[in-house]
Amino acid sequence: MPDIPIVEPGNGSTGRRLAAAAMIVVAATAASRVFGYVREIATAAYFGAGAEMSAFDVAFLVPATVQIIIAQAALSAALIPVFAGLLEKGKRQEAWLVARTVFTLVIMVMGAIVVLCILFAPEIMPLFAPGYRDDPVMMAEIVRMTRLLFPTVILLALTGIVASVLNSFEHFALPAIAPIFWNIIILAFVVFGHDRLGIDALAWGILLGTVVQLAMQVPALRGRGGSLGWSLAWRNPNVRKVGALLLPVSVSLGLINLNGVVDVQFASFLGTGGVAAMTFAFRLYQLPESLFAIAVGTVLFPTLSRIAAREDRDAFRSTLTRGIRVIFFLLIPASAFMLALSQPIVRLAYEHGEFTPENTDLVASALFFFAIGSAFSGGSTLLTRGFFSLRRPWLPTAAAVGNLAVNAFLNWLFIKPFGLGGIPLSTSVVSAVTFIVLLVLMRRELGRVDGRAIIRAAVSVALVSAVAVTAAYFSWKELDAWLGSGLVQQVVSLCVAFAVALGIFTFIAAAIRMPELQLVRKLRRG
Repeated sequence: MPDIPIVEPGNGSTGRRLAAAAMIVVAATAASRVFGYVREIATAAYFGAGAEMSAFDVAFLVPATVQIIIAQAALSAALIPVFAGLLEKGKRQEAWLVARTVFTLVIMVMGAIVVLCILFAPEIMPLFAPGYRDDPVMMAEIVRMTRLLFPTVILLALTGIVASVLNSFEHFALPAIAPIFWNIIILAFVVFGHDRLGIDALAWGILLGTVVQLAMQVPALRGRGGSLGWSLAWRNPNVRKVGALLLPVSVSLGLINLNGVVDVQFASFLGTGGVAAMTFAFRLYQLPESLFAIAVGTVLFPTLSRIAAREDRDAFRSTLTRGIRVIFFLLIPASAFMLALSQPIVRLAYEHGEFTPENTDLVASALFFFAIGSAFSGGSTLLTRGFFSLRRPWLPTAAAVGNLAVNAFLNWLFIKPFGLGGIPLSTSVVSAVTFIVLLVLMRRELGRVDGRAIIRAAVSVALVSAVAVTAAYFSWKELDAWLGSGLVQQVVSLCVAFAVALGIFTFIAAAIRMPELQLVRKLRRG
């Protein structure tokens, strides 16, 4: 991103190419999120935030968690450092052999896991939503939908391999664009199939969308000096490196995502709509993080892996530090906007059809507390990928072990005074702790990190954001009272508030010459 990707002095073409890639990822992610947002509106309108939606959210939780822990994200984190490192050393055929073997092993292993999870779903699912254990109707619905959704695990695992290979070749466009069609297909199923299929329309949309997402990316592998296929060269030392990375990466990502499982377990005791309300809030909270932090991490991960392969610690440190600063520059104002305007954001996003004002109050409370930790979560994402690039995945894993226990304790501590909001508040506190721990560990690994620049950026961005968002809030309040609460009026009020926040933030940042603003401007110029 920005000047971030310029990892070799004087190599302007590398910087421009990666800056352009970052812009493509941001634009594609933005488009995907727009369709995802429309999908969420349709889902909320047709299904509300009641028992049916909570059953689906629990059913999707397990396959989604499995695919993150073992499949898509973990495979990317384990495969890219090895594959990109081999490309950096000119060993293209060796890299493709590794990819083919991983592809084969994933089909065999993940296929077996999917079959077992489908067979034993009735025994597995009560563990993830103990609050619904005594509701046989709810639990039967959860089990049925879980079995329908589990095949997505192996499909997403294969998609992760394809995307990892493409990203290692610095091809980011197609992996970033494919989720747009995933969202469109789900939206179409929800809109046109909800009458006949009910909540199953959502599940079938996810299944078909996942197939299309994989099919779109496979043709882009052609012409890159190799292909995926059947290979069992599991004794190859580089394949074993992927395996050696995969275990700690899976454990690390698993522990991080188990925090979400713990959150659902606590939410399941807060009524049938608790899980759905928290899920709706989480998806809104994830929007800016997915748009910026994930985009930065996606583009920088192969670059960091290449730098690590040639052991250039100075370039690695500079690239990582600037990436964190840009993430803070983008996510802190976004978080501040969500904090100040959580109620109208949720009202505009979801309060249609079956989604009631009471649902809005519940979701807005969760969104408020989620937003507190957004920037820390985004920074942790990049730091974790930095450790994966250095092939030191056990360090973030160790941090995740401690934070899992902290999250469970804080959920128990906060849920009584804050209700549902106590769960995302715990998530935010854990995100902040995770970021600090990872930064300290990275400092030990690299000798130093530019911590002062990161703190200076965070404090200055937070202060400017506070001024900008305060003005935005009062702008929205006046317009909302004057225009009323119709759909068009809500859009106008929030858009004006957003424009006020963006304008004031940009003006002050330019006036005080914030260096992070210059980084973002360089990104836009590519």
